[in-house]
Amino acid sequence: MISAPIARHGGDALEVSRRLGLPLNSIMDFSLNVNPYGPPTSVYDAIKKYSHQIRFYPERSYSMLRSSIAKYFGIEEECVIVGCGSTELIHSILARFVRNGPVILPLPSFSEYEAAATALGLDTRFISPVGLSVDLVSTLRVVRESGAKCVILCNPNNPTGELLNLKLVNELIESADEKGVIILVDEAYLDLCEGSESLTLAPAAKEFRNLFVLRSLTKPFGFPGLRVGYAVCNPSSVSRFESTAISWRVGVLEEAAAISALEERSFLEETKKRIHSEKERLVRELGSIKGLRPVESKSNFFMVDISDAGFDPRNLRWRLLSYGVLVRELSSVRGLPNKFIRICVRRPEENSLLLEALRNVINSFEKIYPHSTECSERRCHKKVEDCRFCFCPFYPCLDNLTRGRFVSRDKGGVVWTCKYCEWIHYTKVADAILEEISRINIRSDDPETILNIRRKVLRACPP
Repeated sequence: MISAPIARHGGDALEVSRRLGLPLNSIMDFSLNVNPYGPPTSVYDAIKKYSHQIRFYPERSYSMLRSSIAKYFGIEEECVIVGCGSTELIHSILARFVRNGPVILPLPSFSEYEAAATALGLDTRFISPVGLSVDLVSTLRVVRESGAKCVILCNPNNPTGELLNLKLVNELIESADEKGVIILVDEAYLDLCEGSESLTLAPAAKEFRNLFVLRSLTKPFGFPGLRVGYAVCNPSSVSRFESTAISWRVGVLEEAAAISALEERSFLEETKKRIHSEKERLVRELGSIKGLRPVESKSNFFMVDISDAGFDPRNLRWRLLSYGVLVRELSSVRGLPNKFIRICVRRPEENSLLLEALRNVINSFEKIYPHSTECSERRCHKKVEDCRFCFCPFYPCLDNLTRGRFVSRDKGGVVWTCKYCEWIHYTKVADAILEEISRINIRSDDPETILNIRRKVLRACPP
């Protein structure tokens, strides 16, 4: 049996596509916090142009890529290290610069930090949030009292989208420099924030031997399937990193794509404006749905408090699969109550489909059961015995055994239809289901618990 991973993420579209037999273009992944308008056309062109180079190893110094990054920021090339995505750099930097703990992790935050520290056997210490905000004051106190070897911050913070107080962050960096504490600031989503140029700490990294600023290329330019990221730090830290760095950690196609993307500053600025304009509409309309409360965010993603909707995050995520919609459920995130989901801003037509899916899922539970045993309309099924389950508690079962299936919608996207399923409308089946689900909460229990009841009744009452 494989243990559950410490780090849990969104971005499962490929896996869901294979599991459900849905084409990728039928899945709308709102758990993936990347630019929905990317990649730029030039990235595809660069991959095609340099595809013949896959017969060779990449250049180990990555001088062209590092030069492009330095030019993009207006910094020296000697301050840049590159890696197989910013996630790989988190692990690699800790392995080379943090020999023992504790590693201080202000909550809530990206779970990969804890996973990296645990993999290296480093002690971790969590700083509880103030409400939903990172507690920088307590973090600063820990550093000043010599209670840390490393502090990892995320700005804007994931999953909240909060921008950290730069005055306090700078105080933290200076105090940590005096104490010999490593500070890792993850700015993976900063490029997608308004005014990001004035918020980055990358130019300051040259001055501090203890500071590493992580940056992403795949998120702002929309190609997470190509793994390439970078960090900015003091030249002496670059030399120390490169002396034991993994060779060929970025492929030739990733390098070509990254260099091309770094020349697309106008693309990034234009799409940022579109994202933030659409974000205003999405937040406003989500707030009008019963039981949903969007949380303020400065990035291209935000959390939604679903406590008043009565759903558990895992349960709601499963229900939304009926529309081919993926959201990030946050029940596993330390420091958060377990009633939040996270949504990224996508294109207007996709956002409209998300809003419709959420309204339909939430409203459908008003007619879950019990319902009339004699339905006067009989719009769904012609010949049935029992209509107590006008809306199926197992929806979407995602199982063709009872003749359910995905169909295309006139408005775009797909939906799981039970039009051809009459199994639940037989009295014997309905009686058995009612007896079983009276012991659970169909809105908040784990999807597997609910679907196991379906399997049990199916064995007793096959279609």
